[in-house]
Amino acid sequence: MLKISTIAKLGAATLLSTCVSLANAGERISDFSLVDANGRFFQLSRHANKDAIVLLSQDGSRDIRKAADDIAKLAAQFEGQSVEFLMLDSTGRANKTELREAAEKADIELRILIDDTQLVAEELGLTRALEVAILDPKAKELVYRGALNDRFAEGKKARRASEHYVADALTALLADQEVDSAQFASNGAAIDFATNSAQIADVSYANDIAPILEERCVTCHQEGGIAPFAMSSHQMVQGWSPMIRETLITKRMPPGQIDVEYVNGFHGVNHITVEETQKLVHWIDSGAKKDSANDPLAEYETEVVKWGYGEPDMIVKIPPQEIPASGVLDYRNLVVPLDLPEDVWVKAVEFVPGDTTVLHHIIAWAQAPDNGKGRSALGVLNQGIGLGAYAPGNSINTYPSDAGFPLEKGSGLLLQMHYTTSGKAAVDASEIGLYLWDEEPERPILGGSAADLEINIEPFEADHEMVATKKFRKDSYLTMVGPHMHYRGYDANFKLVYPDGREEEVLNVPNYQFNWQKTYDFKEPKFLPAGTEMVFRATFDNSEMNPFNPDPSVAITWGEQTWQEMFFGFFRYVEADEGE
Repeated sequence: MLKISTIAKLGAATLLSTCVSLANAGERISDFSLVDANGRFFQLSRHANKDAIVLLSQDGSRDIRKAADDIAKLAAQFEGQSVEFLMLDSTGRANKTELREAAEKADIELRILIDDTQLVAEELGLTRALEVAILDPKAKELVYRGALNDRFAEGKKARRASEHYVADALTALLADQEVDSAQFASNGAAIDFATNSAQIADVSYANDIAPILEERCVTCHQEGGIAPFAMSSHQMVQGWSPMIRETLITKRMPPGQIDVEYVNGFHGVNHITVEETQKLVHWIDSGAKKDSANDPLAEYETEVVKWGYGEPDMIVKIPPQEIPASGVLDYRNLVVPLDLPEDVWVKAVEFVPGDTTVLHHIIAWAQAPDNGKGRSALGVLNQGIGLGAYAPGNSINTYPSDAGFPLEKGSGLLLQMHYTTSGKAAVDASEIGLYLWDEEPERPILGGSAADLEINIEPFEADHEMVATKKFRKDSYLTMVGPHMHYRGYDANFKLVYPDGREEEVLNVPNYQFNWQKTYDFKEPKFLPAGTEMVFRATFDNSEMNPFNPDPSVAITWGEQTWQEMFFGFFRYVEADEGE
């Protein structure tokens, strides 16, 4: 047999060999995460309960349909075995819609993972379409790399497969036998790594890496910042470089990443580009070296800014809250008077947490002024998150330019405070900044949620889907959406169904993270004709493969504590003027 050379098939990517570690059969590989053509999340380590993951490299060519047919037959052959079959698009030009349409046209049912950075293909040593990689997800090991069968093997001209290389490798793997390391190369078209090659040749710490870190990371990774270490010098970054690489490959950092298709539609979204990710990983793989006398990170002046939205018009100091070292704490509901001498309109709200080790969230509603019949909260259930909310990842709440939240003379704030103990007694003294309009805006901001409190998730259930809807009775503009779940939350999206039947997805969160609960403010509010229905969909993972799961063996129901679950799709909107 012809053995695959690690480098021989790289073509335009020959230069990758100088600094990219290409895995060979039997070698360990990195954990990695990708988004598929349907916008759903895949992470290798979360499939460690499988015996094998089979990846077929695809490029949309005619032969891919034939290969997909053979893979489908292979899947049927191993039905009942703990093997998962997937396709991998590492062309670097994949479009989700086009991939779905092409797959439907070709009757391909395999899930298609999008390797947009090409980093997965690089590490696995995949250099051609129609090439197959078999992975052991538990050991994180490359078991096999080569042609699917003799129909797609270089130097072979079989019209029908008679030599089944992947089937043989799977059979050996499942029988705990040695997999044949002599493998035929694929005869598919070469993957174009030309862009990556150029970046590897030119990447520079001073000119490329430091500016990326300053732009994407240093806001949190600075002295006194919320991140666990400061990117204050090349030495610090080099020391943490294995961790930085791991968080990039698994998409843990930057935190709270949403589907790339929606990044430009919202304010303040954490994001890192494909090119930036490639440069950072390639630089780390080549030793994370410093190539100049100066160190831009050491020279970069950082400052922890207390009020990210600017100095507030009003600062509300929440009475200090004593938090014990241990125990389960009920929500605390506080009323804080504002002593307003006149009616005001709020245009933004910012929260500054006092002690992030114990503070989980704050939700602020308006409390009506005393009219002689006693005070009451205004629309707690109908207003969703009211004036605004704090949770890790979400401290600034803004409204559209022509909308505000009214606070009447004599009103106050009703605060819901959620604390979790940390093993050490603490005192939380958080603050709220209110930013006010000089004049009354055109319309009040409104809010609510698409929610379902009837949550019943079975023990070890890995893919529990829930859907909640909300219909808009009047013409409106949607200004914000935000998903909320707890530790079993896996992914979420928001879709609009218009009165004419047209559907539009407006936000997709492939990898929901409980520790980064951002709400998403549209740059351009979405017009919703009366009768539009919002559909909030989410998936819960109560299996042992969920690394955040407190206990997969228990049935999960609705509850306020973090080990229980919630299902809220929060939103804000304003009503449109008649005929607008």
